[in-house]
Amino acid sequence: MKAYRNTKEIERKEALGRRFSMIGLLILFIGMMASFVPNWYPPDMQVSNSVLAFIQHYWALGSLIALPAGFLSASIGSYFINRFAKRRWPDNKAVARPDEMLERGMKGFDDKYAYFAYSLPDSNYAVAGPCGILLFAVRGDKGRVMVEGDRWREPFSVMRFFTVFAREGVGNPNRELADQTAKMEKLLQHTTSNNGAAGDEESKNINLSTVPIEGAAVFLNSDAQLEVDSATIPVLRLDQVKEYIRRKTREVKLSGAQVRALHEFLRAHSEYQEE
Repeated sequence: MKAYRNTKEIERKEALGRRFSMIGLLILFIGMMASFVPNWYPPDMQVSNSVLAFIQHYWALGSLIALPAGFLSASIGSYFINRFAKRRWPDNKAVARPDEMLERGMKGFDDKYAYFAYSLPDSNYAVAGPCGILLFAVRGDKGRVMVEGDRWREPFSVMRFFTVFAREGVGNPNRELADQTAKMEKLLQHTTSNNGAAGDEESKNINLSTVPIEGAAVFLNSDAQLEVDSATIPVLRLDQVKEYIRRKTREVKLSGAQVRALHEFLRAHSEYQEE
């Protein structure tokens, strides 16, 4: 399987997450130090300069602001780190990013398939090949997830409450995939001519606007507890992704010329770095 990964964007967001985390911890530290001001400079104590006087007078307000601000900043950092940084996964020796884990789950496919990770516009994860285009809404959190039709929810728990800002959250994969599908369909409308590989006459002038586009939600974390009832989109664990792609390939079976044209078109519209 060919992989087209926007490593620069992934690393940029990981670095952003680490900066937010460090800033959040710094703000919390400042807030903690502010709480000691009454001990160091009691209200009736004369101080030597205006800066100390300001701190002496407004320490409570500073401490009050620092707590939510620091918590929010650190939580935003954790959110980005969870989505873009390497980590250890349950029941797996791998230390990998979510995009790398998904790729490992598809290991074994040949170059008729192409994997796009944060490289296509408006699509985080996509696979193109004889199966058409498959879009994935990927989640890496653990915990209980309940799916009923197109309704997604996570039952309340104490741990979920304290990590509400740090977690990805289940969100609404149906809406996410519907938005990405609409944008991908719009992108493919530009393939009515000259989209084939250079020198490949058979794959030139192929209209890719009719290529099937489907999507699925994928849960990478083996500790995710999925309760699925009549879901309107496929809900997969990582070890089910490969069979899902094979099944879609049997259903669709694009021709070799269509697959080559599709790869060339998507690659031309993607931003990626060679690995």
